[in-house]
Amino acid sequence: MFDFKIESKEDLKTLLEVLNGVSKNETIEDHKRHIKILNTKQNVIAISMSNIRKFAKQIFKAGYEKFLELSLPNNFHDEFYEETLIQGLVIAEIKDLEKQKEYFKKWIHKIDNWSTCDTVVSTMKGLKNSKEKNKHFEFYYGLCFDKREFVSRFGIIVLMTCFLEDAFIDKILEMCETVKSDAYYVNMALAWLLSFAFMKFKEKTYELLNKKTLSKFVQNKAICKCRDSFRVEKQDKKNLIKFRIK
Repeated sequence: MFDFKIESKEDLKTLLEVLNGVSKNETIEDHKRHIKILNTKQNVIAISMSNIRKFAKQIFKAGYEKFLELSLPNNFHDEFYEETLIQGLVIAEIKDLEKQKEYFKKWIHKIDNWSTCDTVVSTMKGLKNSKEKNKHFEFYYGLCFDKREFVSRFGIIVLMTCFLEDAFIDKILEMCETVKSDAYYVNMALAWLLSFAFMKFKEKTYELLNKKTLSKFVQNKAICKCRDSFRVEKQDKKNLIKFRIK
């Protein structure tokens, strides 16, 4: 039985065989759904997210360093979506946040879809709960300005998930105003972040929306997301309409 302790390239091949074995339990409809939703250029094995998370945790517990050493430098297969996601989830579990950043630097260029990005960020509980997150803010803040669509999205979603606090809100809103992109998933991330910012820092976010310096898409989509939220009061939803860019 495979114990998920990766110590060689042969173990990586065995892992891929295990992933393919699990995939056989999924239907053709599941496979088509995976590919349509992900919009990834990577090959897709088609495995449930619960299984992907389970495998990542088992690899992490068995000893993650050799796994990352072997799998990060190159595409040892034609890199499947699931391989990249498992790598990211393993990195997200690392408790040493400096070490985690170093691994992310080697990994983030592999992201080519929203699911890999958002799923990994949602797992970064160590950073979210850290009392010394100020030491790591600049790294993730800098990623927001990257020209690669999903590297930028990764930075934006990390700020939204882990740094939406008093100490960082001014720089986060400044970033939202400064980042200009034609990339759909970057702009959607900015709008999503702004809607969360509105819920926690209403007055500051109102000020930014009032300036109308965001792109039309980001401004209007952020307002739409606020108006769709149960956490935004009815009067605020009415007030936000006047900030729409026509």
